Amino acid sequence: MKLISLSLLFVIFGTVQLVSNTAPDTIQLGQIEVRASAIRLVEEIRKLEFDSLSMNTFKSHDLSLMLRQNSPVFIKENGFGGLSTASFRGTAANHTVVLWNGVPINGPQLGQVDFSVIPVFLMDKVSVVAGTAGVQQAAGIGGVVTVDNVPAFGRNLSIEAMQTAGSFSSFGSYLSVKAGNEKFVAQTRLFRKRSENDFYYLNTAAWPSQEMKHDNASWFDQGFLQEFHLHAKNTVLSFASWNQWNERNLPPIMTNVGRGGNPKEYQHDAFSRNVITWKYYIGSLKLANRVSYFNESQNYYLKTTSSFEPYAIVTLIDSDNRFQSWQNNFSANYQKTKYIIEAAFDFGLENVQTDNYLENPSRLSFGLTGGAAFYISNALSLKSQIRIESVNHSIPGVQPFFELSYNPKRLKGLSINGTLGRVLRFPTMNDLYWFPGGNPDLKPERSLQSSLNIAYEAISHRVVSKSKVSIYVSDIKDWIQWRPTTFMYWVPENVARVFARGFELNQQLDFQCGAWKMSIRGNYAFTLTTDESPVAKLDNYSGRQLIYIPRHHGNLMLRADYKEAYLNINSDYVGKRHVSYNDDHLIYDYLPAYQLIGIGVGYRFKHVETTLKVNNLLDKEYQAVLWRPMPGRYFELVFSYKLDIKRNRDVD
Repeated sequence: MKLISLSLLFVIFGTVQLVSNTAPDTIQLGQIEVRASAIRLVEEIRKLEFDSLSMNTFKSHDLSLMLRQNSPVFIKENGFGGLSTASFRGTAANHTVVLWNGVPINGPQLGQVDFSVIPVFLMDKVSVVAGTAGVQQAAGIGGVVTVDNVPAFGRNLSIEAMQTAGSFSSFGSYLSVKAGNEKFVAQTRLFRKRSENDFYYLNTAAWPSQEMKHDNASWFDQGFLQEFHLHAKNTVLSFASWNQWNERNLPPIMTNVGRGGNPKEYQHDAFSRNVITWKYYIGSLKLANRVSYFNESQNYYLKTTSSFEPYAIVTLIDSDNRFQSWQNNFSANYQKTKYIIEAAFDFGLENVQTDNYLENPSRLSFGLTGGAAFYISNALSLKSQIRIESVNHSIPGVQPFFELSYNPKRLKGLSINGTLGRVLRFPTMNDLYWFPGGNPDLKPERSLQSSLNIAYEAISHRVVSKSKVSIYVSDIKDWIQWRPTTFMYWVPENVARVFARGFELNQQLDFQCGAWKMSIRGNYAFTLTTDESPVAKLDNYSGRQLIYIPRHHGNLMLRADYKEAYLNINSDYVGKRHVSYNDDHLIYDYLPAYQLIGIGVGYRFKHVETTLKVNNLLDKEYQAVLWRPMPGRYFELVFSYKLDIKRNRDVD
């Protein structure tokens, strides 16, 4: 199956030459208006922005599924509806920065984001940039995922409602109402979803293996996002408030099922994220200021007892965590025909209240960025930036970034881009203050990264093809690693030196023949990530692929539309993953590769659309995380209604 998936991707790439040979000299297109500069367009080579096809396909799902099935990003899932984290180019979950409307939403305690609790329905635009993404704000060593809410000014009323029902008693309800004119827009989005998550699976940890029911695994999510946007002359003022509540029961792993003791484990999360954005345009100058306030809480509970009477308590954890953060970012951008000059200043304050630390620490951060981009010629541009960043009065870290882009005149549609940069990641609150084990003497992780990106776009009267190849290398020093000690607890240390290298392929193909429309989206990533530190050599795992990072990962999505009906097929391949640093540590050293196939059929009738989806069509048995069961074949029915009422301009 792996060979089939890779062969399909290379066949898709082979169509590029065919398309380019048939492209006419003149193409009649509808009228469009382009306001971005050429330098900005060149930068898009490194960005994968999900189009309307992808956004609509995954609108009833969380962001983790869209990234897993439609990007080169590897998603590590802890079960159906469980914690889902992203790994860019062989890095860890806390090396991925997630920006919501330009503000990082990574939690200060772990530094990571759970993508399973980000509904695609709440977002207008989603994009990913792997590797160094510039240093306008806190950058990610692995990459950056951007989710935005974009105002659409105009005299109209839009209502969208969606209802889903599926296997394991899974239900979801979604509603969006938007109204406004050329000066003011308001939009409210609400959702509520839940699942008993009680599928049957084969427990291979039991002896002999036996079919079991997935118990204590239900989850419930609900929330709303409120937006207000005001446009007055040269000013745009926006307010967005994202509020959400998540409740998850955490089932025991396969090896602990049936041991008795009636274990109880759950996690409840709640947050309110609020952002005010001000933008001012005057001539070639753009000024912007963004202020955000986040208030988030988490309660984790675990109780286990002995297997026999009197059922004495063995473990009891009732941990409350709460954090608040305030951030401010001011930026200025001056753009002329031959150059762009930009500067930014940001600062923030984080406060954590938890019973896992000896104290309730606060952390102050600031960053200063300056940069310029130049048109050296009509085909060549150069961009350079430098960011100075400090956390808690630490010695300021310097992060330079350079980008060279070339568009050869003789090969229209071809773009070549190269980057070189240095990125820092400061320790998380848990790294510094966890008791016992926190290490306040940790240094920031330092990554030196370089990439080469080649993109080619070919257009004919029926076919549009976009191909991209990215080759990268990253040397990460002072990688923070939690290690056991003789004191029976673990301590984080700057011990690892990780060398990550590999390449990524991305292909998009759209063509039309009469009433038929066909779309193909394909991604493949080869990732080689090893620890080359002295500690790794001493413990005999130097040169070994890091745990839970597959060398091979790819996905393919095919969409066929005929008039109002459509068929969607997706395939996701994940290669073998090590689950231990050393062969001697565990009996089970790796998880085998797996490939999942899903299919969906739908029909649109005026304002109504219905879709039936079958996931894991071949009923594949697999584990994404060791001893965490995943569901076999399951179904989902989606019913949606959308109404747009555009009103004519009032007559004065």
